[in-house]
Amino acid sequence: MKACILFLGRSAFVFVISGLLMGSGPLIVQPPVPGDDPTIVNWLHYGNDLANTRYQNVDQINPSNVANLKVAWVFHTKVLDEKAELETSPIAVNGKLYVTDGHDDVFALNAATGELKWSYKPLEMPGEMPSLDEIKVCCGRNNRGVVFVPGETPGTGEVILGRLDDVVVALDANTGTVLWRTAVADFHNRVAINMAPQYAKGLVIVSLSGGEYQVRGQVIALHSDSGTVAWRFFTTEETTWAGNSWKQGGAMAWQNPSIDEKMGLVFFGTGNPSPDINGHLRKGDNLYSASVVALDLATGKVRWHFQETHHDLWDYDSTMTTVLFSMPRPKDKDEIVPALGHCAKNGNYYILDRRNGAPVFPVTEVNVPTDPEWQHASPTQPVSSVEPLTPLHVVPGTIDMSKLPPGMKLVPQYTPPTDQTILIVPGDDGGCEGIAQGYSPRTKYVYYGTRYEPAAFKTFLNNQGPDSEGLFLGSKFNEFTPREGVTNFGLYGATDTTTGKVVWKIKIAQPAKSGVLIAGDLVFFGEGNGKFHAVDAATGKMLFTFDGTSIKDGGGAQAAPVAYVVKGREYIVNGFGGNVPDRAGFPPNPVGDAIVAFTLP
Repeated sequence: MKACILFLGRSAFVFVISGLLMGSGPLIVQPPVPGDDPTIVNWLHYGNDLANTRYQNVDQINPSNVANLKVAWVFHTKVLDEKAELETSPIAVNGKLYVTDGHDDVFALNAATGELKWSYKPLEMPGEMPSLDEIKVCCGRNNRGVVFVPGETPGTGEVILGRLDDVVVALDANTGTVLWRTAVADFHNRVAINMAPQYAKGLVIVSLSGGEYQVRGQVIALHSDSGTVAWRFFTTEETTWAGNSWKQGGAMAWQNPSIDEKMGLVFFGTGNPSPDINGHLRKGDNLYSASVVALDLATGKVRWHFQETHHDLWDYDSTMTTVLFSMPRPKDKDEIVPALGHCAKNGNYYILDRRNGAPVFPVTEVNVPTDPEWQHASPTQPVSSVEPLTPLHVVPGTIDMSKLPPGMKLVPQYTPPTDQTILIVPGDDGGCEGIAQGYSPRTKYVYYGTRYEPAAFKTFLNNQGPDSEGLFLGSKFNEFTPREGVTNFGLYGATDTTTGKVVWKIKIAQPAKSGVLIAGDLVFFGEGNGKFHAVDAATGKMLFTFDGTSIKDGGGAQAAPVAYVVKGREYIVNGFGGNVPDRAGFPPNPVGDAIVAFTLP
């Protein structure tokens, strides 16, 4: 194999590798960690960069040869737990790969071979972590990954994770030794950390999940060198809630935030208010629930917010990752806008000016139903002019009312739930779940998955208490979700940020919950049934499919794939372990423990 190295200023290298395989294109390599091997392309954050683009500028694997991908290695976490998930997004640093599983284990692997270097298993360490049976988690035992913090000396650093028991832990990246640990909340209060931390300017950002337990959301910054708390932001704003309902109002920030270091801003989406579909005691808009929020990175103070669902009564979380990009203003192409893109479970995709939260594409407050009065429903809801990938109305042929329970009524979106069972599109689990979207600077497209999943809602005035599982939903609306008479499905697609129009979309059999990866001119995503795909980023043409169930203990492909390069060879890695809610609702969604790396022969 011959390699020609061309230096392009200080910021990038181009490696044209010949003899590796026929038809491979030039490999565009991003800047390595200072002082390390320049033939390596790292993946240092959950979204690869602080903008959360999930984009890697590599072309060795490309549309002409992706069909030739083969399994390079498989690593098994040995966690085969029906209550756990494998939604990890690996971190690649100088030839090492760091992955997590649903038991908060961390594994350091040789990124080229999958060989285990060290492991951190807190449940097996006496006194390190309580039993998972003591910890309340709403939607599956899950850990989406770590973040890498470089050390002062080349080749050193920390990997930092948040655990389900609300402890943030820093591990030596070379040995796995615990450097510090900080409890940021009390897990007995039914809050947990399952997001991947973010890192910028000496601060590690984490947030809490658990809104279905009537708790109050928090975003927390810690000093990366010591683990001491720098600031703490509570996600419920007191004046927009009736009485003391803000104290247990939810609005959890479930996912990894994006950061603009130049502006000094942290951006994240928040979940539904609590209780989910009963608004009787929480009159008001219920800020900052179901919103995109921008905080000052240094202080944690609110700089702006944009609420995507006012006084949410449908569990319309806004917890998908936020993604940052620049774009020409639609009516003034000479102005370049620093933008933020985000999709909610209400199905709308919003593109905002990240300086102030103002919509770049118009958003209209549309009149919506408000009865019954005791629900205190908002009279309007914000509808985006960006073309939605999510179906916002009934898709012909997907609902057979004759097979639904007697008395069920099909109603428009944003109809407040009442004591009559109503069917709404999108449902409580429809639209954009809290997964990872992406953006390509080549195409100027955002890429994401969504869910067509109509759901039934029913509640009544004083339905405030917990259900049999201890969840405070204002009803147990999932039991009304029809299993017969409704055809559910998923969509993955691309939206042109310069026009606001959907460019292409792919229908899949199960509602979407995998994160995406954009690697050069390819987009990768998975399905709950174990299928893992690569498509052409420009057209959506299907180019590669791998069945994760074809390997030992391979499960649902609902993780967040990554791409990296070690010694000039590009790898694609994904977890195959499934997702708890979809395991019950949309089988097949097999349990698995496999981390699989793909490369070209």
